[in-house]
Amino acid sequence: MEVDWAGPVAAVTRRDVLRLVSAGVLANVLSGCRHLPSPGACSLSHPIIDVHCHFFNAADVPVDGLVRYVALREKMPEKRLSANAEEAKGLENALVVFLVTALGDVAPKAKHELAVLKKGARRLSDAELARRKDEQLRVAVRDLIARAGEQRSTFSRRSLGESPDYDGLLRQLGGTPDLPQTFQRRSGGGVSEADVDTVATAAKAHDQIGTYLSFVRLMQDYRENLAEAYVKIFASKCRLSLITPSILDFDKSLHGTSSPQRDQIDVMDEVQQIVTRKHGIRMHSFVGFDPHREAQRPGSSLANVQYAIMEKGFIGVKIYPPMGFKAWGNADPAIDGALKRLYAWCRDNDVPIMAHAENSIGAGCGYGNLASPAYWKKLLDTNQYDKLRINLAHFGAFDEILRPGAPTGVMVSCAQDKFSGPPTWEEIIGRTIDHERRPNLFADLSYLSELVSSDDKNLHTKIRQLLDEWLDDYDPDARHLMFGTDWSMMALEKDYNAYVSRIVEQLTLASVSDEHQQNILWRNASRFLGLDRPGKTRDRLTAYCDKHGLGSAWLSELAIA
Repeated sequence: MEVDWAGPVAAVTRRDVLRLVSAGVLANVLSGCRHLPSPGACSLSHPIIDVHCHFFNAADVPVDGLVRYVALREKMPEKRLSANAEEAKGLENALVVFLVTALGDVAPKAKHELAVLKKGARRLSDAELARRKDEQLRVAVRDLIARAGEQRSTFSRRSLGESPDYDGLLRQLGGTPDLPQTFQRRSGGGVSEADVDTVATAAKAHDQIGTYLSFVRLMQDYRENLAEAYVKIFASKCRLSLITPSILDFDKSLHGTSSPQRDQIDVMDEVQQIVTRKHGIRMHSFVGFDPHREAQRPGSSLANVQYAIMEKGFIGVKIYPPMGFKAWGNADPAIDGALKRLYAWCRDNDVPIMAHAENSIGAGCGYGNLASPAYWKKLLDTNQYDKLRINLAHFGAFDEILRPGAPTGVMVSCAQDKFSGPPTWEEIIGRTIDHERRPNLFADLSYLSELVSSDDKNLHTKIRQLLDEWLDDYDPDARHLMFGTDWSMMALEKDYNAYVSRIVEQLTLASVSDEHQQNILWRNASRFLGLDRPGKTRDRLTAYCDKHGLGSAWLSELAIA
């Protein structure tokens, strides 16, 4: 059953926020909210390249899509809001509306942040931005209470089906089954500001929903702040030599609005320079490419790619097949035509491509399956793109063996959205590498939460065993796997600050030698990105770094003999 979110979300406007401000209701609802964790431990002396991370905020993607397809990504059954599948769906559908409303339009748009970074606009203080975030959460709580009350007055919860169960969600957020009735019994009716505080405080303390609210708070921040948070968490103890965050282009697939791609490119150009100057960490981004946009207006999305790569120090291109297309062999020839233009340009200009390659965040029924590496194999089998360097992201969960038939996401409910069973996607990647016949095909270990955030030791053992077998069968010299954090998406998981050390620990337990771990942690990324040798990529980055006074000697440090 498809749920229409437009009405519920559009009904909440900035006037609600202003009304709260005028009433003087500025209590720090989220005071004591989950702060950034302490930096993770790290004892590695060699460089690390994080080939997969993100610093975008909620203004850069359609907000309801950010919640449904990114924040509420796949979850194990035990992590759902109810053990009853139908009840869980109603609660999760209500949670979408609540989180979308909590996000609001607080996040600074790219053009505004660019003006801030160029000293042409005033930057909100951390306290001011925190108050805006708090105010918007209060709007979301009030809206939820109102919807729950209206729902109780019109029909019973048993008749909801998959419709949003606002009443049930309010009970979960409030931490008490009779909270809605408490509102009803109060003399004079209505909801007091103390009620709003009660629900908001309980919501932030909720084991699962509190994590989502912390993620919402991150997504309302300046992009520069997200980069600073990354540095604090991951780079304050580890030697991060290079990070390559990706920006997205989801507008045509999720049917919403966001900061224009050019504005996102320009602001990330400024953030790249700030991170390098302030922390000595090199940052060169991936630009998004949407074949739907390119098919509708040939040259439009490709022009953004060319602008980012040739003028703004970007290093590669990121695409998301689960937004509704295959890497190759689409029914619509215009989509294949758009992709062909991208592939040819990237091949000819030595530009790497990273693709989401996990059965998740599908924008429609069965769309997660469009990310299958089988479609990349079809592309490479044409023998036209052997020199194209490709990273198939999110390797290593082996879901088709460990979770056959399990649903891939909580926000979808069709039969196609399930793991299909062997062969695993990892196995398809291995067969495509084909014993070094395709040296330019890579995969990254980003968002491998099963090894980092899960406490299931048996699961850890199974994944390590499968990884060890995969390396023996397809990549004995460990020349095709790369490291990535998938920050800030990893903020949805517990203990994400320990991602580097725990991945290293698991690799060691899987009998991956130190030499091969160095391949995974930086050398393979250097090869994938085109930094291991003289060529067009190093020439572009040298020119960019010299132009902005950033120095380019670091490029030779990532060369591989």
